[in-house]
Amino acid sequence: MIEAVISAALVKIAEGSGSALVEAIRQRFARSPEPTEAIGTLDRVTRDDRSPVDVERLRALLVRYAAEDPAFLGRLAQETRPTGATNVVAGSNVGKLIQTNQVGDVSM
Repeated sequence: MIEAVISAALVKIAEGSGSALVEAIRQRFARSPEPTEAIGTLDRVTRDDRSPVDVERLRALLVRYAAEDPAFLGRLAQETRPTGATNVVAGSNVGKLIQTNQVGDVSM
């Protein structure tokens, strides 16, 4: 489970869509014995000039802290959980298609 959550976190970071995730990681790293190095690695990975070495170092740090801190693992899992829905429509004659989540006071 830890590896799956960490992989999802690294994907979100690489996509640039995980600002809350990056902040949660930054807060956890700030409490670590080596905060400057850990936060520096996180900062390099969030930039476009990241190296494979930095990504692997971040993966190792995340695995270690997630294994030691169940609350941190839970936060990572929460931040990487997909939101919304994914629909697949197969066929060539679809017509109109509507997807709703909430209409007025009614949630679907």
